[in-house]
Amino acid sequence: MESVTGKGVGGAKHNAKSLDEQIKKALRKPGQAPQESQKTLEEQKQEASKPLQPFRKPPSEDLVEERKDGIVGGIAVTVNNDPITLYQIEMLEKTNHISRQQAINALIIQRIQAQEIKRLKIDIEDDKIDAQIEEIAKHNGMSVNDFMRTLANEGIDPIHYRKQLKKQLETRELLRNILLFNVNTNSETKMREYYNAHRDEFSVPSEILTTRYTAKDTKILTQALENKNIDIPGVSKGEEKINLKALNPQIAQMFLSTKEHTFTPILNAGGGNYVSFYIQQKLGKEEVSFSQARGFIANKLIEEQQDKILAEYYEKLRVKAKIKFLR
Repeated sequence: MESVTGKGVGGAKHNAKSLDEQIKKALRKPGQAPQESQKTLEEQKQEASKPLQPFRKPPSEDLVEERKDGIVGGIAVTVNNDPITLYQIEMLEKTNHISRQQAINALIIQRIQAQEIKRLKIDIEDDKIDAQIEEIAKHNGMSVNDFMRTLANEGIDPIHYRKQLKKQLETRELLRNILLFNVNTNSETKMREYYNAHRDEFSVPSEILTTRYTAKDTKILTQALENKNIDIPGVSKGEEKINLKALNPQIAQMFLSTKEHTFTPILNAGGGNYVSFYIQQKLGKEEVSFSQARGFIANKLIEEQQDKILAEYYEKLRVKAKIKFLR
């Protein structure tokens, strides 16, 4: 079963919007193409631990950079000879409602990232982009053709979309490389300390009592989830007890992550059916061994260290960079 919402089900915490959430936002505004915004360094830090799991939306390139006619008012700053224009600064100020200096800082980080991607020869091949588009489409309950057609209907150029997606994936890979080479998660002592100090995180239910909601259409199913006490035509309901050991780890983690008296994300159940589970009660209690929890703990250690590591990494690059303020 695949998540339609695009929410990750791995161990690390997710704070940022996923790529398909960006698209869903666009689809809720007929006739408008999604306007990508430049992420701040702080937002980029939140993204950095996600590459170990189904990823969330990484920092994106400013759309105005694609406009070759966008050099309105000339070049304001250069970063290792890469230009930042007055137009780009002004657009970022307006779209993100930030100060001029914040916009300049964000664009400098953007240029440094792009230069690091080039230096490290990070390149996302077409098959990986295709796979990501297929995943996003599936998360939205569509085929790839239907998904791309919907984007086109919303005024989103498919070629430009692929190009932006490629940049996002490259930036994600850069952040992952930075963390993997700078975070020490191999310390047995540190991992043991975390395990012993957070034993409650490693106690899980053996079964979950649920109400299963099934429909052929995600819109109808969503309506039923928002009005669970009303019978919606086309939606079937039934009580079901879930044995977590019988599930694959990702789906099991999704059930564990969903709180009691709330719904799971909508899942693709196959055969044209979509399903969501209302969590009534979590039953039983089982301890997760240290060896089983090692991957989860490694992700947690990355989360704890990522802010400091990324800040130091970018600061070093910024100090080394030849930055010229022209106006």
